[in-house]
Amino acid sequence: MIETCPLSHSTPPAPPPQSVILKRIRCMTNNRSCTAANASYWQQRGERTDLPGNEVTLMAEHARYVEYIHSQERKRLLSLVGQTRPRVLDVGCGVGRIALEISPRCREVIGIDIADSLLARARSAAREAEISNVIFQTRGLDAPFDLGVFDLVVLSGVLNCLDDGDAESALRYCVESLAMGGTLYIRNNCATRARIDLPEDDEAPPFIHRTSQEYLAMIRAIPSLMLRREGYLFPPLCAPNMVYYHAIPRFLRNRQPARSLLDAWFRLEDLTAEARLRWLGPAYRAALLAIRKPTFFHAIEATRLADPTNVCLANGG
Repeated sequence: MIETCPLSHSTPPAPPPQSVILKRIRCMTNNRSCTAANASYWQQRGERTDLPGNEVTLMAEHARYVEYIHSQERKRLLSLVGQTRPRVLDVGCGVGRIALEISPRCREVIGIDIADSLLARARSAAREAEISNVIFQTRGLDAPFDLGVFDLVVLSGVLNCLDDGDAESALRYCVESLAMGGTLYIRNNCATRARIDLPEDDEAPPFIHRTSQEYLAMIRAIPSLMLRREGYLFPPLCAPNMVYYHAIPRFLRNRQPARSLLDAWFRLEDLTAEARLRWLGPAYRAALLAIRKPTFFHAIEATRLADPTNVCLANGG
């Protein structure tokens, strides 16, 4: 589950097969790229008045499950922040959930997002909490950020929303923003077997579920990065989620007995997650493949070791 090693860059990655290229083309829907469709979708979602607080960036059906994921991610990010009061960049910050949660331990946090409507909510939440060391700015991911250097750059749940070229460029801009020895944290919902390109529909924008190996290949393509750690964000069996969404009929899910049982089960999972990941990590990997769950949350931590080569980054690459 954990990999700690310098990455070899002597052999360039092989070009993707034709089948992969065709899958990527299918992500273009309604003459819009994944990147453009997501920018529009999240701007509109942030303008909705029926979704308070963090709910605007959650899928309501899976809100309790996502809340559990966020609790595990919060622990991991706080461990990365430590006690050194770092300067942090939260890329694709949305409503500021991560930025505001880690701000008490940081010197400064800057959150950037392309959706003004989400940033308006983030600024409002910061004012209500009387948090003064967080700044939110409207920025796309198609150009260098020019915000100085940071000790930690967070890219959580963003690359799923970007086309391949845009994802690679955004990743390089994140690395350019890192101080030497700084940490890049990436979290995505990864395909467990083969890449999945979900088309746009009436309820959701398109998403690209790349495999973890695709993201690791992006890391290897940047000579200044060394992989420190990669693996599942939390135990992937997550029994209460599987029972709740796959065994309990929909009409029973929102009944109080089912919700109370789910909450108690999640609390137990939360208390035992760290120990189970430490001792059962390889077994979880095997089980995940056995149950054929198509996607799961995966995290990568990498360190910037040296100055990047002077390369001109063109749009899309």
